[in-house]
Amino acid sequence: MKKTSLFPYIFLVGCLSVSSPIWGADESLSQPDLQTSENSTTQNKELLLFFEEQDLVTATKRATSLRKAPAIATIITADEIRNMGARNLLDVLKMVPGIGISINEYGVTMIEVRGVRSSTSEKILVMINGHSLNKNFTGSAFYSYAEMLPTENIRQVEVVRGPGSALYGNSAFVATINIITRNAEEINGLELNAGGGSFGSFKGNLLGGKAIGDKLTLSGSLDHYQTNGHKRIVESDYLSGNPSSFPFPTASLSTAPNTPDLSLKQTDAFLKIGYGDLSFRGGYRTVRKGAFVGLGFALTDNSYQDIDTYWSELAYGLNLSETFSTNIKLYYDLYEQVPNVKILPNGFLGFPNGMIGRPLVKDRTIGAELQVDWEAFTGNHLIGGFSFEDMQQYGVRQLGNFNPLTGVPLGSIQEVATWNKNANRQIYAFYLQDEWQLLERLNLTTGLRYDHYSDFGSTVNPRIGLVWSFLENADLKILYGQAFRAPNFQELYNINNPAQLGNSKLKPEHIETIETGIGWRLNRSFAANLNYFYSTIKDQIDVDPSTTPTPTYANFRKSKTQGIELGLNGAYGPDLYWKMNYAFQDPRDADSERKLAYVPSHRASGSINYAPVKYVNLHTDVLWTGPRPRSNGDSRPEMPAYTTVDLAVTLKNFYKTLEIQGTVRNLFDEHYKDPDTSGALNKVPGDFPREGISGFVTASYRF
Repeated sequence: MKKTSLFPYIFLVGCLSVSSPIWGADESLSQPDLQTSENSTTQNKELLLFFEEQDLVTATKRATSLRKAPAIATIITADEIRNMGARNLLDVLKMVPGIGISINEYGVTMIEVRGVRSSTSEKILVMINGHSLNKNFTGSAFYSYAEMLPTENIRQVEVVRGPGSALYGNSAFVATINIITRNAEEINGLELNAGGGSFGSFKGNLLGGKAIGDKLTLSGSLDHYQTNGHKRIVESDYLSGNPSSFPFPTASLSTAPNTPDLSLKQTDAFLKIGYGDLSFRGGYRTVRKGAFVGLGFALTDNSYQDIDTYWSELAYGLNLSETFSTNIKLYYDLYEQVPNVKILPNGFLGFPNGMIGRPLVKDRTIGAELQVDWEAFTGNHLIGGFSFEDMQQYGVRQLGNFNPLTGVPLGSIQEVATWNKNANRQIYAFYLQDEWQLLERLNLTTGLRYDHYSDFGSTVNPRIGLVWSFLENADLKILYGQAFRAPNFQELYNINNPAQLGNSKLKPEHIETIETGIGWRLNRSFAANLNYFYSTIKDQIDVDPSTTPTPTYANFRKSKTQGIELGLNGAYGPDLYWKMNYAFQDPRDADSERKLAYVPSHRASGSINYAPVKYVNLHTDVLWTGPRPRSNGDSRPEMPAYTTVDLAVTLKNFYKTLEIQGTVRNLFDEHYKDPDTSGALNKVPGDFPREGISGFVTASYRF
């Protein structure tokens, strides 16, 4: 029997609850986390209701009100994150208009933005306090930082959709995500958090911060999370579903049907120290992650990815005058992966212990950036900067129990022909941005950045943004920008791989985007907006199947995407707010006009937060994702629409600073999946099952 979607009923209930339609707002009206002390009074909290402007840093590299910022952006505050019971950054991002989250056969998180989707999400720049987390190896942050910084230490998350290369360079292609951490004054003590729930999940977190005297501030966090992952069944994998593809009986070798491996164990540490104008920030993460279905689209055991990452940044800011300041930062990043990839299971022909590969690699980046800010005259602000990075990929080795060129068994795990190569890349860049208040209600922002890469040459990316407050409570934004995404080291240097080869002659991908947005506030408790975007992408990098004898990466695709983002939201008190969003997107191949695969045309979401009494806070998130088309040649029907509902109940104010929160994800146990992307090969005929209903309980206490 076909399962009926819950979305129409939830939609109706939501509309009746807030007496407004489903179109949702981009701009959050829920109150920002402005409290810096436990002694904040009820009166101070009520004042937050009238806090009209939220400051956005990412769009211009300095605090600018969200209304006036030359960007289509969303801010999610610490209060919102806490009330929704977000486990990680992905729980936050899935409710942002224009963003979709899915996984592939490796269990790698894929972030789709405005219809643009790729296997490692390398077209999105992710930062912590302005420090990039994207890695040289894949060009992506989500490959190794899928869950990101623990949410307890997040002050706010800023999501800017559209090109950002004019300020930030590589990977700020379709979106820039900046995670801003809490400062020492806001923490002002110690916080303990611990909890557990479904699938053997456990989380423990320690957060601390203190201002000492007039100059010294210290803050940091230590977090551990582990889970066995959900237990939805994969009915058929490549071996059991495609026996005709192999010259021997494979069904008996496959472990399908079985549950995929979504186990995860990670430990995070973060430290921030400030002394006057000097500051240090750093983070460390170690992760062991299961392989979900697996590299060969076949369920296996004991296949995992071990990843260690470390980053540090030393910065010094100096105000030379009331109108002129400068900031310099030095940074060092390190990445290492030590995987154990069981490509095919025990008993596969000639491999009693399975077909195993271990591609090892290390990446490090050393960089420096100098930025100056100059208030040239009243109403005009200039930002200029220079940056340099030296990237090195090293320690590239391949261990395995098979010859990677012939597939012949070797009997034991040993060093074989390598899969990539040691490589270097140097980058220097110049950027300039001018913010100019032309009239009292008219602001113009222009910017330009020049990047030079030692391995492929130079690229120039401009931006221009006009913001006009044509009414006291209404704003019009007209934006234009270009961005690039540099080829990563996998795409450039993969070798000895019968499935795909690198291409050292690759050029960067380029995008050109036009955006318009209208925002309107009826009063301080209600807002609406409408955004339109149109993007053209050229020189897209992908494996070209027409290259012989081995498919090779090439700049051979062009695409275009356009769409709208509609929204309403409102706040009627510090604990009563709601927002609803709808996004339409139409991504297509620029030559054939065929719709791009695996991307829905429609997506909608809604949230309601309500505290019936001072001891209880209730929060509900509803997400509806429309049907997703298959790729050309795939005869399977399109992926059906699905609806998920999350519920969080927080108990507070009953004993000192103790809070207890219970969350239920996928409350109605919607059975939904993400698409198998092997196309006409149908390697996993039943697609990739996603998490069913789950629960988690946490307790927190502030000292």
